[in-house]
Amino acid sequence: MNALTDDLLETWVTGWARARGYQMRHEGRFPAAFLHDKTNDWEYFALEPSHDEFAALASSARQGASRLFTIVTSRVGELHGAANVYGLSVRSTDEVFMVLNMDGQDIEDPITPDGYDAETLRSGPVGSVLVTMEGEPAARGHVAVVDGYAVYDKISTEPAFRRRGLGSYVMRALTAVALEQDAETGLLISPESGLELYRYLGWESLANVMIFEPRL
Repeated sequence: MNALTDDLLETWVTGWARARGYQMRHEGRFPAAFLHDKTNDWEYFALEPSHDEFAALASSARQGASRLFTIVTSRVGELHGAANVYGLSVRSTDEVFMVLNMDGQDIEDPITPDGYDAETLRSGPVGSVLVTMEGEPAARGHVAVVDGYAVYDKISTEPAFRRRGLGSYVMRALTAVALEQDAETGLLISPESGLELYRYLGWESLANVMIFEPRL
């Protein structure tokens, strides 16, 4: 299984940005994406930054009131303290960076659950799945393949349709799309609410994810 490295994080950011149509740039060794549809500002990403790197990235984050600063780390407690020093607020600590070895995953499109309609769209290395019932959205998700890695994104099930297996269906449908592009490894960042599903599907946790924002 892959160890978490700067290259692996950048691969995730690249796929995530590609799936959402975000522009990318770098701040030193760290990637950033412009969230044109949310904050209209940059979000920076870092894996285990040093003390000096954290300070530099925090300074960049404070240049815009809507900027976000996301760290993949095993040092949650330490970085809580660093945020206070450098004028950042902790926005979230409940997400997890996860990985999946895709050997043995089913390459065929799964059977649509009874009573639902499903549409899978493919555009080169990017794919999306939408599940509906009588025209009402029930579940959805996206995937983008980058250099053999499948980056899963925006996996969601509407509250009225949860606990019906639709999340598993969406993941399997996206996996079929990814395998068409010769993906070997899956990557995603999951909120705490999704961990049970992903672990059931064979995903492994690699690190915690912390999101910071400028303190107002």
